[in-house]
Amino acid sequence: MISIRNVRKDFVKGDVKQLVLKNINLSIADGDFVTIMGPSGGGKSTLLYLLALLDTPTTGDICIDNNNMGKLSEKAIEAFRGKNIGLIFQNANLISALTPLENLIIAMKDKSSYREKKRKGESLLEKVGLQHKKNSNSASLSGGEAQRVAVVRALVNNPRIILCDEPTGALDSVNSKRVIELLMNIRKETGCTLIIVTHDKDIGALGERKIILKDGEISELS
Repeated sequence: MISIRNVRKDFVKGDVKQLVLKNINLSIADGDFVTIMGPSGGGKSTLLYLLALLDTPTTGDICIDNNNMGKLSEKAIEAFRGKNIGLIFQNANLISALTPLENLIIAMKDKSSYREKKRKGESLLEKVGLQHKKNSNSASLSGGEAQRVAVVRALVNNPRIILCDEPTGALDSVNSKRVIELLMNIRKETGCTLIIVTHDKDIGALGERKIILKDGEISELS
């Protein structure tokens, strides 16, 4: 269970303070599929970064499994995130000097042997039809291929929560559909919580719960 309680987020630049999120209250149950939509600048990505524990609220609390994340040390937060949260961004952000397989292996947090990690990485790449690209230069991948690698990279530690920030924003319609179908299948297979920030109304409509963020406030919740 994720619980967001009275969360506000300000950004300060010089003498100017921008209020990005205003008193957000939201509960997300284990296994929920939530889409977050709204106009640019409404606070969607900021909310996702807070959920990912990559930033902290100005005021308010974010609790996961009844644990107040704001009371944990940076080391504990990093360990929790690595074990429980998978992140997918609009850009794949692969390490270009590594192969797709190496990008997966380096993201694995468990203490398995290199051989076991290699086997797991190859299995994940096969799942998205990219085993034949496992030893390719990551910089040579197409946008759709790179994003599919990024999706399975988010799965290497078997996260309970998958957070996606415009995961199809840089893709054509064919690859967008492929990535969303992959995410939904993963959620069906694993029972993970899936949260997607998107501008795409068709993707937004897929959410079992749909959140609209406008001017830093939840203006609609279904």
